[in-house]
Amino acid sequence: MTIVSTHIRRRRWSLAVTYGLVVVENTLELLYPFAIGLAVDTLLDGVWSGVIVFASIALSHTAVSFVRQRHDARAFATFSQEIATDLVAHQRDEGIATTTIVGRTQLAAEYVGFLERDVPLAITAVFAVFGSLVMLFIYDPVLGAVAAAVALPVALLNRRLMRRSRGIYRHLNDQAEVEVAVIGTGTRDEVRRHFGIVGRQWVRLSDVEAASWSVVEVIATGLAVFALIRTTDGGADVGTIFATIAYVWAYIGGFDQIPGVLQRMASLGDIRRRLDGIRLTTPEDTPPSLRS
Repeated sequence: MTIVSTHIRRRRWSLAVTYGLVVVENTLELLYPFAIGLAVDTLLDGVWSGVIVFASIALSHTAVSFVRQRHDARAFATFSQEIATDLVAHQRDEGIATTTIVGRTQLAAEYVGFLERDVPLAITAVFAVFGSLVMLFIYDPVLGAVAAAVALPVALLNRRLMRRSRGIYRHLNDQAEVEVAVIGTGTRDEVRRHFGIVGRQWVRLSDVEAASWSVVEVIATGLAVFALIRTTDGGADVGTIFATIAYVWAYIGGFDQIPGVLQRMASLGDIRRRLDGIRLTTPEDTPPSLRS
């Protein structure tokens, strides 16, 4: 079993708790515009029921976030410690150079960081896009349909972004594996060349993301203008108008989050490929006849 698979299997229940709490957190956050709109409309009618609903959702969200952050701090610290310890011990036994071990340990830390930060960000982006889209259909089916249509060109742009990012991250991770060796024993020209390659790859990555982001922003602006005209043309309640605009804004905000998540996923795929070459012997891998 590979080192990554081994440690994910060991920590699967802890990861399930983390991501389950993230889902609950985002579900409550998705209800914010609805609750605020309800509070506005009921207060205008002299009733406090909407405020109570909003306060209940907000306080529940705070409690869930507090519990998740405390759990994550402990769970991922342990995760990082265990995977680094096993990786170093195994690579030493294999006679791998220390500089290479350091580079791979950094990649392993980046992988754990992805599980801790980027997977929750991906879940948040999914809620921002799909959750907001569902709410838009509830408030205004026509606006929901337009918003859904906008998602197609955005998805094509993000697919192109991820494909190009994958190759760039492969070059960056190649350099990460040899960086310690270059710093320790490389000549001035070799160090300059190494950091020059790293710098050029980050520039390429930034250029690709900027181009994709700019086109998406133009599309999002068109959707926002349509939503403003649509929501203010039908005599809807103030709270309903607020909630609808808020969901459009959250939907557009999800578009901004997705490119970063996709780029990190591209990097993760390359890191996982490198670390999957490191196998650990576990009781499950040992033939029954050899187990004590």
